[in-house]
Amino acid sequence: MLQLIVYGRIRGFVPKWHAVDVEGTEMSADELSEMRPDELLDLATFLRKFEQRASGIMWLLGAGASRASGIRTANDMIWDFKARLYRSAKSVAASSVSDLGDERTRQILQNYFDKETSNPASGSEEEYAVYFEQTYPEAQDRQRYIANAMRDAKPSYGHHALAHLVKKDMVRIIWTTNFDRLVEDAIHTVFETTTVLTIGDLGEPTKISRAFADQQWPIYAKLHGDFHSEALKNTSGELLAQDQNMRRILLDACRNQGLVVTGYSGRDASVMDVLREAVNEGVGFPNGLFWFVREQDTPYASVQSLILDAKAAGIDASFVRYGGFDELLSDIVRYLPQTEQLSIKLDDKRKIRPRPIDLSARTWRTPFVRTNAIPVLEYPKTARLVDCDIGGAKEIQAAISEAGSDLLASRIGKGVLAYGDDVEIKRVLGDHNIKSFDMHGILADRLLFESGERSLLRDALFRALSSFCGLDLVKRGSRSMFRTDKGFFKFNSQKLVKATGRLNGELGGGISWAEACDVRLDYRLDRLWIMLDPSIIFDDDENTAPDDLQAAKDFVRERRVKRYNNVSNEILDGWVEVLFGPGKAPIQLGINGGTGIGALFEILPVTAFSGLAA
Repeated sequence: MLQLIVYGRIRGFVPKWHAVDVEGTEMSADELSEMRPDELLDLATFLRKFEQRASGIMWLLGAGASRASGIRTANDMIWDFKARLYRSAKSVAASSVSDLGDERTRQILQNYFDKETSNPASGSEEEYAVYFEQTYPEAQDRQRYIANAMRDAKPSYGHHALAHLVKKDMVRIIWTTNFDRLVEDAIHTVFETTTVLTIGDLGEPTKISRAFADQQWPIYAKLHGDFHSEALKNTSGELLAQDQNMRRILLDACRNQGLVVTGYSGRDASVMDVLREAVNEGVGFPNGLFWFVREQDTPYASVQSLILDAKAAGIDASFVRYGGFDELLSDIVRYLPQTEQLSIKLDDKRKIRPRPIDLSARTWRTPFVRTNAIPVLEYPKTARLVDCDIGGAKEIQAAISEAGSDLLASRIGKGVLAYGDDVEIKRVLGDHNIKSFDMHGILADRLLFESGERSLLRDALFRALSSFCGLDLVKRGSRSMFRTDKGFFKFNSQKLVKATGRLNGELGGGISWAEACDVRLDYRLDRLWIMLDPSIIFDDDENTAPDDLQAAKDFVRERRVKRYNNVSNEILDGWVEVLFGPGKAPIQLGINGGTGIGALFEILPVTAFSGLAA
């Protein structure tokens, strides 16, 4: 059950939780280069610099800036191209390689393409253009693909915040390698018109040059075209033949302006060549060159070379670590005096304040609603599918038990779904006439109800969580729970002890009791959630005396009745730390697949909550 812990008056709320913005800069070891400490600038220092230089700093947006709007990054598209090429060559179903984030799926695809030496190496800068052209040789098909990728995308918080900076004349020039129209849509919402914006793409580069000459701000320039344009730049020959006029305009602009780069991997030689030329022995980027890199990413060696060369030439050039495009713009809007009180209205008329609610510093002046839902950021989207002669779920569990195995398996119409070593699967199911081993794609619509797919994911996730936190996963009927008296604490339990007073003990008649937390897996709002339900459990059986049983129930009732919102909140905090550790950063946990298919999950250990518009 979804629980709400309410603070202050409720005037209406909007769901708000942390999102992970993935820029897709996955590269091979040879093409990656670790950043040196002297190349890094802390975000606080950047904010102070930006405040003084804002109108003289341009922005370059890559695909990572659009990820929160539901648009694939270039890296996402590369794997999609590989999957389409592989499926068409092998005549296999889309569901067999549906989980393109799964390492095993990617390895299957990459092994196929590695057999052809003419294909670019995995992670190379040429992959996007080469595989896009292989997948769709005709320009009109590439254009349709891009148009479909843009469909239903809406500006994120970051786009709206950037539009407000444009309105404050703190951002005058925006460049992008993206095909979408998210910036234009955000500008239209903030200005209630787009006539104030000079937009130019490869079809109309002269519009940009005239606007620069006349200082007609704001300017929005699309280096690779617009998805409605007939001049999309997305294959090797097209990218290398980048429009000369657009290149010249970008070069001239970089010689007179600073540049913030966000959401962009630097994989396009045509763009990178201009940025290198703009360094011009220290003449270019007079207001600095700031390249934003997500915490978990490492830049291309060519990008690091650009920053090093710029620094050596005397330019204020640095990498800046950040959480993502939306988070960066939230930090900027919150810091700047001109925008700190800004409320940003999204397309669906919700208002989102620039400051995220900090659960570690609660205040009665900021009303909000907290839930007991922990977001699952990533989950496995494939499983092993075994076609064999076995009955339903009970027969499968019986076979696992008889074999003394810890195999994870469930039943669907097509066969047995499983995570684990293929050798172990064959050992457990070997007496049931195994006919085939295949891969099964786990589709989102199968997670909306208690399907075999959701059952398998739940069992894998909770087993992995048990191993992660040290507490035993206890089953009681259809309930799954963690108890404070079963297993051991890998993480500090003092917060939970302080909130509850005592974690477990003994009652009359030999009845033992313990603080517990029911866990459930649910799928809502296009994602999986771990639902936490703190409770108190006691053990009794048919031999328990009626008086002792009633005393135990009264004891539990007495403990629960005093748990008002503030206490319930502290207990929930305690369980979050006990189960997921003290940090707030995403964590990964999973089941090793051995020679088979494993299950890897990424969890954000922060409960979802709803900010309330003031």
